[in-house]
Amino acid sequence: MAVDTLTAVFAVATRMVVVSDQPGLATALKAYGLAVPVLAESGHRGLNAALAYGAEHLRADGPVPVFACVGDLPALAATSLRQVLRTAASLPRCYLADASGIGTTMLCSTTGALDPRFQGRSAAAHHASGAVPLSDELLGGPVPDARRDVDSEVDLDDAFRLGLGRMTAALFDPQSRSLGRYRTVTVAGPAGDDHSAITADGYRVLLPRGAVDATLRTVHTGQRLHAAITDDRALSAWL
Repeated sequence: MAVDTLTAVFAVATRMVVVSDQPGLATALKAYGLAVPVLAESGHRGLNAALAYGAEHLRADGPVPVFACVGDLPALAATSLRQVLRTAASLPRCYLADASGIGTTMLCSTTGALDPRFQGRSAAAHHASGAVPLSDELLGGPVPDARRDVDSEVDLDDAFRLGLGRMTAALFDPQSRSLGRYRTVTVAGPAGDDHSAITADGYRVLLPRGAVDATLRTVHTGQRLHAAITDDRALSAWL
């Protein structure tokens, strides 16, 4: 979901940074075509502190508009993001509430402090801090994909109906249109151009070459992977 979210942002943003202490994240993102700088959290623990730090980094050379968004927007389309940013450009500070109206998916600031207040009842917290809510009326139309964050499987099903990004879509069975079952699998050996694998409960499944995560350069017999599977094949597999 994070890769799909970042892909949509990458298509629109002039500059972008990710704040994370996850080792090797920059290399992993590059494998997905996202040459994005990754800033170490450097003591800025927690979502809000990390977002504020990222905003400060982007403004190191002077005041520029910045926006922050959550990473679980798997249906986010670049067209919707442009719609949000066009409207945000005319406001000092504003936020986009999530589909429930309780949380926040995006926060924008033109020149002042970003002052992020994500998590919990963040829409109310951002509103109380003076940020303007981005209504469909202000935006000139609905942006359901930009509001659809994912906190549950029901949310993910809703995102599926809106149209998932490539990476999240790989977790869904295109035949049944349902989410694959999570399993750990062990690569059992070649099967033509693909591989076969065995689940932890002893079932053999096909592991298509196209289902293997882009960050895995090779797949070898005995390797253990995480996978989303259907009855007879892995839809997606990763370390």
